[in-house]
Amino acid sequence: MGLGQRPLARTVDVTVASVARMYDFLLRGKDSYPADRAACERLAEAVPDLVSLVESQRAFSLAAVHRLATRHGVRQFLDFGCGLPSWVNTHQVAQQADRASRVVYIDRDPMVVAHGRAMLEEQGSTAVIQGDLLDGEGLFGNPRVSELIDFTRPVAVMMTSVLHCLADDERPAEAVRGLLDRLADGSFLVLSQWVSEDVTLRDRIARIMHRSTAGSWGQVRAPAEVDTFFRGLALEEPGLGDVSATAHTRLGAPEASNLYEYGGVGRLQR
Repeated sequence: MGLGQRPLARTVDVTVASVARMYDFLLRGKDSYPADRAACERLAEAVPDLVSLVESQRAFSLAAVHRLATRHGVRQFLDFGCGLPSWVNTHQVAQQADRASRVVYIDRDPMVVAHGRAMLEEQGSTAVIQGDLLDGEGLFGNPRVSELIDFTRPVAVMMTSVLHCLADDERPAEAVRGLLDRLADGSFLVLSQWVSEDVTLRDRIARIMHRSTAGSWGQVRAPAEVDTFFRGLALEEPGLGDVSATAHTRLGAPEASNLYEYGGVGRLQR
């Protein structure tokens, strides 16, 4: 196993909340269970604008794919923590720019992988694998990845709403850097996660999510902690900030207050 990696689950336990199924419920999907919905209700007590927050994160992610595909000519994407298939997915946005665009979806959750393989895989252009961003060796050694992704050319690595599922002692910053070090110049990192300056709120969310998911959670961070994931990258405009605020403006939703999605897009330039 790689850095701080937890064993990958092989079966689905519907009695314990899954982050992927919680997101699906909040995005008005149909693949959730009572445990997931109950966890969302508890979380919404701490974060009243939870639905808006999740919707805005999704909008940021898809907008980043569109921008990288249309403005920068990126044709390869690694989508970590992809979650259950939604109404629009990474490969559909990328392939609007070029039908030959290739996407590998990666998630730890076996239900995500099963649904993704049924609904997202397209021969020669997309694949869905069970994996962990903490296991870089496993990713680069996976034949399904090497069939689709040419690592001598630029790749966009998507990590939106993923790193708050990892605690610092799992060494996520080291894992992110290890992945970037193996990518070609001109590759991109699209990264965002939940942040708050309110320590009490961060602790409250951690208690709710650790209890609901049986420990499959990490931590809400302060914005300055997320900045470190972009160290050494050239930031795309508008730089690092509240990505949910930009999406909220377009979606017509109220701006988040104490908890928000923070991050941006960085380019690898050695």
